Amino acid sequence: MTDLSKYLAFFVLFLFSAVDLVNAEPSDSEKQAAKQELQQLKGKIKKLQSSLSKKRKQQSSALKKLRSSEKKIATASKILRSTLRQLSKKERELKKLHKKQKNLEADKKIQKQALAEQLRSAYINGKQEYLKLLLNQQEPDELGRMLVYYDYMNKARSKQVKQLQTTLSELRNIDLAIQKEIRKLNLLRQSKESETKQLKKLKRKRKQLVDALGKEIATKSDELTELEINAQELQQLIDSVRETIEEMDFSQPLEGLKRLKGKLHWPSKGKQIKRYGSLNQGQRSSGVLIAGKEGNDINAIHHGRVVYSDWLRGFGLLLIVDHGKGYMSLYGYNQALYKDVGDWVEANEAIATLGQSGGQKQPALYFELRHQGKPVNPKKWFK
Repeated sequence: MTDLSKYLAFFVLFLFSAVDLVNAEPSDSEKQAAKQELQQLKGKIKKLQSSLSKKRKQQSSALKKLRSSEKKIATASKILRSTLRQLSKKERELKKLHKKQKNLEADKKIQKQALAEQLRSAYINGKQEYLKLLLNQQEPDELGRMLVYYDYMNKARSKQVKQLQTTLSELRNIDLAIQKEIRKLNLLRQSKESETKQLKKLKRKRKQLVDALGKEIATKSDELTELEINAQELQQLIDSVRETIEEMDFSQPLEGLKRLKGKLHWPSKGKQIKRYGSLNQGQRSSGVLIAGKEGNDINAIHHGRVVYSDWLRGFGLLLIVDHGKGYMSLYGYNQALYKDVGDWVEANEAIATLGQSGGQKQPALYFELRHQGKPVNPKKWFK
């Protein structure tokens, strides 16, 4: 073997080994390490949430009631979303069954026509008895042909009968399946109506609480003080989460967002009604506010790990994703959250639905991008 052949053989073996390594399933020890990391992360975030809960005890009654109301709306919203998905799935399945039923009905019609032709032919030939026809044949070759013909006719007729029986049996099964799916659909539609009413009721209650909170803020302090408190609580949360992440040595480190500057996709489509750095009652915004329809999907901007998923004063149902190397993305004012602490997310994966939690007056997404705990202007990072 020449040196070149040896080199090529070695290179091919190397490539196969590399493919095996890429496609290899995680070992038991790797799975166990990932499980321990998840438990450790959840444990640390739980302690952090516990300290936040102590702060909530100092919050006003109106704020506590708002939090409780918005979490109930989130639960109802998730249940309704699941029901709607099941309903859509069942409707597709029913449509397929109806299509199959239509095709079987067409097959039945063709098979009945073919069998009728067979029987008609047998009846016509039956006017001359089978035995008489055989006895009348003088030529042996002709007799052989007649025997083959009758054998063929009997087999063809038997085959047609079996096909028709099979089709009729399938049609009966399809009819039963359609009836079963219709019953399921009716139950799902009833659930949808009930859940929609419940969600509307919860939203009406929430509106009353938002109005009560607004009156409380107006009497106790000005809006600026409230915005400052909200901003401080968010910063404290970010700092605590960063500290928690930095304490842990993850087996699957994240690569950050630096190489993706200018290439990311916005988490939600819509008009920016508040830009980064804009002033609100003298307080500069650390993020952007994107208007949208309540219930629209909110997508993760890039691969990462969820490090916070809960309600926070001023930001409502908030989800924070760690992208590694000090980069984090924040998604606030959501109607419902679909990811929990420790969950992995991919770019453009739905992680929440757009809402107006946190006492907001209109549906919108509050979005922040942070690096090393400090807010950065997201405009430069997105297409």
